[in-house]
Amino acid sequence: MKAFPVALFLSVFSTGALFSEELTGPPEWMKNVTRLPPGDHADLRSVALEYTLDWNHRINAGRVEISIEKSPENSNRLVGDAQGRSTGFARLLYPYDFRAKSIVDQNSLRPLTFQLVERDRGNENSYDIIFETKRQIFTTTSRQKDETISNTGRFRFDFGQDALSSAFYLRSQALKDGDKISMVVTPFNRPYLASFEVIGREVHKVKEKTYQAIKLDARIGKVNPDLSIKTYDKVKSTTLWFSDDEYRIPLELQSHLTFGYVSARLDEMKWLE
Repeated sequence: MKAFPVALFLSVFSTGALFSEELTGPPEWMKNVTRLPPGDHADLRSVALEYTLDWNHRINAGRVEISIEKSPENSNRLVGDAQGRSTGFARLLYPYDFRAKSIVDQNSLRPLTFQLVERDRGNENSYDIIFETKRQIFTTTSRQKDETISNTGRFRFDFGQDALSSAFYLRSQALKDGDKISMVVTPFNRPYLASFEVIGREVHKVKEKTYQAIKLDARIGKVNPDLSIKTYDKVKSTTLWFSDDEYRIPLELQSHLTFGYVSARLDEMKWLE
């Protein structure tokens, strides 16, 4: 999905470049990335989730549908499928559609491959990422009218995640108050540093439904080609809520910007088994 949530990062991703770690060595921030094994909440029940993207909880801007199931070919793998689109007035301004697929090792909750295709005003971009033990290889293909451009980049890092596996891994952890978890997430053709801190438990209401929830502060920065971290001044804060139960369902992701806030909120949930 084009981001965390989709509506927040539609404009910040660009085509990739090679990274310079081979020349400079790993930066200091890599030492703080969490490398714990999956926690006690690693088991995932097959489920279909639907989210509404909105602006200030007033204007609907899009829909995202996610399904998580065990692979029929390999019981040790999880398959996550996601698709989404802009809707309503937002679609008039920004017609956007995407489809993504993640294959994840169930034991480690590490991704094996991630694929994404997105379409915007007749243009199409596809991203194919292969996650190896100590590096990620990402290929970007852009199609605009009769022209096709493709390039490949590599990022050497030993504990990478994709957009879906990062959520699997995060929800598996104990998530005790004050816990901090950092991950390198590659959702497209650039890696990002995503850092989370559990700031407490609370009752959280999502679309007239009330949940016992775990509340986390989230901070996301793009890893530049020189391995420095680019932060976003327009993003004041980002908050994530998981259900505080055995399922740890993501309930809402909300980002406060300088001109309002955008949210991805759970709309529907259906068990698939």
